[in-house]
Amino acid sequence: MENKSIRPVDSDTIMVPTDFTEAAENALKHALNLAKIFSKKVDLLHVVADGRSASAEEDLALAKMKDIAGKHSSVSGIKIDYWVRRGSIFDAIGEFADEIDAALVVMGTHGVTGLQHVVGSKALRVITNANRPFVVVQKKPMRDHGFKNIVLPIDFSKQTKQKLVWAAELSARFNSEFHILAAHESDEYAAKAVNNNVAYAEKYLKDRNCKFSVTHALKGDFTKETMRFSATVDADLIVIMTNQEKELAHYIIGPYEQNVIANDAQIPVMTLNPVDNMTANSGHLFNFGNY
Repeated sequence: MENKSIRPVDSDTIMVPTDFTEAAENALKHALNLAKIFSKKVDLLHVVADGRSASAEEDLALAKMKDIAGKHSSVSGIKIDYWVRRGSIFDAIGEFADEIDAALVVMGTHGVTGLQHVVGSKALRVITNANRPFVVVQKKPMRDHGFKNIVLPIDFSKQTKQKLVWAAELSARFNSEFHILAAHESDEYAAKAVNNNVAYAEKYLKDRNCKFSVTHALKGDFTKETMRFSATVDADLIVIMTNQEKELAHYIIGPYEQNVIANDAQIPVMTLNPVDNMTANSGHLFNFGNY
């Protein structure tokens, strides 16, 4: 599967997986707001597991989605297509995103803590199995001003700079202000890498006339620092790389990403799967059409 998490995508659709929960409903509302701003349509997908009752479940899901699409389309003016696929959600969502060449996937989740741990873990596996940008939301609605305050955590990895491609796109649409949070590293080599990445981010954003500030995280857990900082700046979005490591031909996702995605403040999180051998200035921005 070609990784299009960072690479330019010329697509007319934003995809929303749904399981008919409150979080999925909120994801659709986020997607409709983004579709209006980016001049896109929305594709709604429900995945049915194979089994004896699969056909009946498909019919029921189609009926539900028809009602949902009709209600939201009439209010928003955005075209909503809806689909049912059989199979595993871990594979079907990524496969369908490839089929329609989705520019973005907006997905609801219930977090990864407490009784919702299994649901959250499924969401994380879906993200790493689908090579598309994701915006993961919980139950908190999008504010009227959209993604105005955006947190960009910067660590020592080379891939962390790739998020800047999307940052510039979001800034153009929302007149965003970026809050760079530089990770604290006690290791001299890692600390130097963080500083180099921050300097790169500063130049990249400055060259594109983006508003930004830089804060250096305190010594301690970077997850907690990210969430504390995000609350301090009243963030509307956090943009992270999944920092994947390949293990037995599958991607895994670390505790940092898990905890940020499931943050208690319910701040939406954009996740980007890294592209090998690519930096933020190596290609064009995503083609989202005219302003």
